[in-house]
Amino acid sequence: MKASDFTTPHEVWAVVDTDDARHVAMAMRDHNVRSLPVLDAEGRLEGIVTERDLVVRLLARGRSFETPVHELMTRPVRTIRMDTPLDQIEAIMREHKIHHLPVTDEDNHLKGFVSISDLIRHCKDTDLEHDLIDVLEATHSPGKPAK
Repeated sequence: MKASDFTTPHEVWAVVDTDDARHVAMAMRDHNVRSLPVLDAEGRLEGIVTERDLVVRLLARGRSFETPVHELMTRPVRTIRMDTPLDQIEAIMREHKIHHLPVTDEDNHLKGFVSISDLIRHCKDTDLEHDLIDVLEATHSPGKPAK
C-alpha cells in the first residue's frame, strides 16, 4: 500500500505566503481546521501554519495581526509523494509526531494530505491498525516547543 491509496484530495483550503495572520486565523475558523498549507505564488508548498504557530510566534511575542504568514509558518515541511509506501508514511508520522502529511508532486505542488485517520479508516489488517493507533498516541505526547 502507498500514499495514493489514502490521499485525501487537496481542497481549496490553503493560504498564500503573503497572506497576513488575521486572514489565516479567519480561514482556520471558517474551515474548522487547526492548520493550513502555505503556498507560494506558483502554488508550490512553502510551509504549514498551525494554531500553535499563531499563538507562539504571533500572540506570545506581541506581533501584529498584519504579520505575513511566511514569518510565522513552520518550514521545512515534511512531505511525501503518491508512491511513498505505507511503512515509510507510518515511520515519518511516528518519528516527527505528525498527524497529517502533505502529498506533493515532483515540483512541490500540493496534491492532497494523508492523515492517520485516513490510514486507520482504510486499514484491513488488525496488526497494522494497532500500529497506526500507536503512532496516533505517540503524536499526542508532548514535543519540543516551536522556535
